[in-house]
Amino acid sequence: MPTPRALTPARRLPLIAAVLAVVLAIGGSAYALGTGEAKTTATPSAAAAGAKGVERKVKIGVFRGTSPWEVDQFGDWLGRDVHYAVDYSTRTTWKEIADPEWMLSTWEGSPYRMVYGVAMLPIGKGDKSTIAKGAKGKYNKHYRELAKNLVKHGQGDAILRLGWEFNHPSYRWHPTNQKQFVTYWRKIVKTMRSVPGASGLQFDWNVNNGNQSKPNFDPTKYYPGNKWVDYIGVDIYDISWPHYPYPKNCGKACRLKQQKKAWKLVTGQQYGLNFWADFARRKGRPMALPEWGVWKRKDGHGGADNPYYVTQMHKFINNPKNKVAYHAYFEFSAPSGDHRLSAMKNSGKRFKKLFG
Repeated sequence: MPTPRALTPARRLPLIAAVLAVVLAIGGSAYALGTGEAKTTATPSAAAAGAKGVERKVKIGVFRGTSPWEVDQFGDWLGRDVHYAVDYSTRTTWKEIADPEWMLSTWEGSPYRMVYGVAMLPIGKGDKSTIAKGAKGKYNKHYRELAKNLVKHGQGDAILRLGWEFNHPSYRWHPTNQKQFVTYWRKIVKTMRSVPGASGLQFDWNVNNGNQSKPNFDPTKYYPGNKWVDYIGVDIYDISWPHYPYPKNCGKACRLKQQKKAWKLVTGQQYGLNFWADFARRKGRPMALPEWGVWKRKDGHGGADNPYYVTQMHKFINNPKNKVAYHAYFEFSAPSGDHRLSAMKNSGKRFKKLFG
């Protein structure tokens, strides 16, 4: 594993860039987009040196689209260095998956370690690619090219969320055959790591929190094995069908009651956050939270401005028992709703107090 390199404000880019980010809202809490850890050798800032708990031990990241400048701005607002930048490439074709030139060149030279969502199959209409063919090595060449391009752009230490949220049935790489999926995953990892300069790539086996598929779908059966996995990641948002929308005329005490019930559900349900923390401990792998956030949904099934959720996430991340290696806030507004702390005053204030 590559050693994380400290980030200082002096390394922030004076970049003003045009931003293009394609966001797809998939089902419950899934998001599909497309490209992050700090890349300096400078000493930590005074604030970082004096930090305690999660602020010192757990690396923090953010998704703000394909824009180093936007990530810089988030760090300025938070009052501390951001170490990871989350991004995703377009993935209509194999060409877009293997050679996301615009995305890679945009992040090249930035002070962030990249966390990229990497598709296992193209999503273009009419594409005939399958996991079964991938298991036979048909697509190794595309991932070899991707690894070469990552190295070319100075990102041979990126964290790759390969087939992220595969347990969500809306994704093309949602598996039905355990052996084929595991074989395909292993072939991709072996292929990419074999590229000169790419041995520092790390792979995040990244599920969506909760039971997102059929009742008999057990995502743990699709674990490729520790040799092929560096992190066990979970994407988790403040969402609940039983407890949101809030009841009519629901005041502050009523809202808090619903929020507590929702938190209990997302942590304690089958394949909830507590389940995955225990799974990661048993596997001996660190946890990651590559996407998390409050959620003001148009259908009302999110807790909206919910500082209680932020507090509980901070407690979970800061608990050494959970061994969270990194987490990234999804600071973005999408068609299905808004996660931005900048748009939710109370959540933003709490996040800044706890994580800043």
